[in-house]
This record gives sequence, structure tokens and C-alpha cells, in this order.
Amino acid sequence: MIKGIVFDLDGTLVNTAGILAEAWSTALNENGFRIGKDELYKNTKGLSAKDIVKKYAPQADDALSGRIKDVRTREFLRGLTDSILFPETKPVLKELRDKGLKTGIATGAARKTILNVVMERTGLGDLMDTVVNAEDVAAGKPAPDVFLEAFRRLSVEPKDGMVVGDSYNDVAPAKEIGSFAVFISREGETLDMADANITNLGELMPYTELQLG
Repeated sequence: MIKGIVFDLDGTLVNTAGILAEAWSTALNENGFRIGKDELYKNTKGLSAKDIVKKYAPQADDALSGRIKDVRTREFLRGLTDSILFPETKPVLKELRDKGLKTGIATGAARKTILNVVMERTGLGDLMDTVVNAEDVAAGKPAPDVFLEAFRRLSVEPKDGMVVGDSYNDVAPAKEIGSFAVFISREGETLDMADANITNLGELMPYTELQLG
């Protein structure tokens, strides 16, 4: 049976993926890199800020990289609302914890500038046993490091755990470490490599009863 679940954050628990993509687009465009929001929305989910800059502004030095990130943060905070939680997020998390399951977050979001703000505004910290971001490990997604660290902190073997995320960058590392991989798309997209595809977190509960291995 599943003993612990590690969630991605943006687009999985909170409706911030679009806000973040818009913020990155503005930041890159203001600094001379013409990248559209749709491209960023599709291809940066789960990635750390360092890896996004490396991908779309590979020639940026430390100073330029810092300016891009600063504009990203400014625009993200400007677009943030008080209703970023998906409606089912807290009820599902409470139900999981009532069942005795351990819960954690593994994200690429920068802790000081984005992650801490989102956690404070949503109150998700009260429903999580651990929160890991790319700054806590050697390599961000799609490397499995953030998930391995989250499961380590939960004292759960990856093979006894579940990973829930809205991108290949969540599902691929979950499969690599032997966890049950759930792909969530509220637009109804599916990912063949996932062990399960869902359209909202409320569909997660039956999978928590699975006998693994």
C-alpha cells in the first residue's frame, strides 16, 4: 500500500503555472530574449529558475541571469491572487493525512522569492510533512533528486511512494526511482508512461489503496 505521496506544486496543487509562464515571458523579453508564454507554459514545468535561464538565455552571465530572475519574481508576485489553490487541494490533502499517509512537495520553485510566498498564502505548510525544492539538492527536475530527498525526509522508500505532477518532468523521475507515477491534467491530456492519469486530485484516492510491488 502507498505510504507517502510527493506532489509537484505549480499546476498540481496550486493554479500558478500560467502566472509563472507569463512572468518568465515578460522577464526574458525585457532582457532581449523573445520567448512566448505558450512555449514557456509547455516546456518549463518543474524546472528550476537556473535551468530555465540556461535553456532560454544560455549566453546570460550571472548579472543578466539575476536581472531576469528579479523581473520574473516581480511579475509573478504582481499576478498572484488569493485564490490560487485548486478547489479540491486542501480537502484531498486532509483526507490523505486522515488516512495516515505522509505528504510532501517537490518543486523547482525558488524558496525565498516564490515558494515561501505561495506556501504562506495558501497555508499548505500545515498539510505537508516536508517541502523540498531544487536548491536543496544537486540537480533539479527532471533529475530525480528532489523526489528522492522528499521521500528520504518522509522515511518512505520510493517504491512505497507515489508522485503526483502535471508534467513529464515529474512523471519521468518518478518512474526512474520506482514510485507510482500519477500525471494530472485538468485539460484532460494523458501521458502514456504514467501509471495513472487523472483530471483532478479528487480522483487520486482509489490509487492510494493499491498494493505495490
